[in-house]
Amino acid sequence: MTLIVEVVIMSGAVLVYAIASMGFVVALMFGKKQARLAGIASACAGLVLHAVAILGRWVRVGHGPAVGFYEVASLLGFLTVAFFLPLLWRQRGLWVVGVGVMPLAFLLLGGAMLAGKEAQGIEGSLVSYWLGIHVAFANLAYGAYAASFALAIAFLLREKGSTRFATVLAKLPDQLVIDGLMFKFVGAGFLFQGIMIVSGAIWANEAWGRYWAWDPMETWSLIAWMIYAGYLHVRLTLGWSGSRAAWIAVFSLPVIVFTLLGVPNVYKTIHGAYLQR
Repeated sequence: MTLIVEVVIMSGAVLVYAIASMGFVVALMFGKKQARLAGIASACAGLVLHAVAILGRWVRVGHGPAVGFYEVASLLGFLTVAFFLPLLWRQRGLWVVGVGVMPLAFLLLGGAMLAGKEAQGIEGSLVSYWLGIHVAFANLAYGAYAASFALAIAFLLREKGSTRFATVLAKLPDQLVIDGLMFKFVGAGFLFQGIMIVSGAIWANEAWGRYWAWDPMETWSLIAWMIYAGYLHVRLTLGWSGSRAAWIAVFSLPVIVFTLLGVPNVYKTIHGAYLQR
């Protein structure tokens, strides 16, 4: 797949994600079933286009989406939708969270399209199977945290008891179901991120001769991990659940997004050479 074809397909995915976003918003605002179905169908179509473009680039450049803002942001957008759709398949009432999920995916991929798209190689010292493990679990952690964020939004919308959206919110799964799923996704994300940190330290020792150096990316990854550790602590030890736990999940995701996309652009970090380009 050439770069031009890749850009065309990616642009198509951006457009379809935008249509999906509008479909979910219209369905929520006006209760239109057709808009909801159009939003779900568009999200599925966009995910297929997105997957084709990512795989085509993978084959062309010789490595997975792990180098440069374009690849990283694109993959985060893909995983946001990839975690949302199976969740929606199991719990149809959770379509309402598409109002937040699809615009997020649209913004991530749209932002990626504004960055440089030239193929970036990986230096010989960084080539290791630990890199694959590190990146894979980083993406799994993000996807799980994004799912917990979406579930927290759904929970809080129901908890607020909005009369305007009462009919739509009544179709959501029971609050205990949403709360339980949110906890499970945070727990999974916490485990995945822990593996990401450990594998990243091993990889760093192979590449740079040290396990940990308090690099800004390393530091913020640890901060984000500790924030989610706080969620699990208050949940399991203090018995927090419901809206209090949901608010923690909502405010935790921006820390993860900043760690992945903001830190390389704000701080001087050794990771910046591979995430900022």
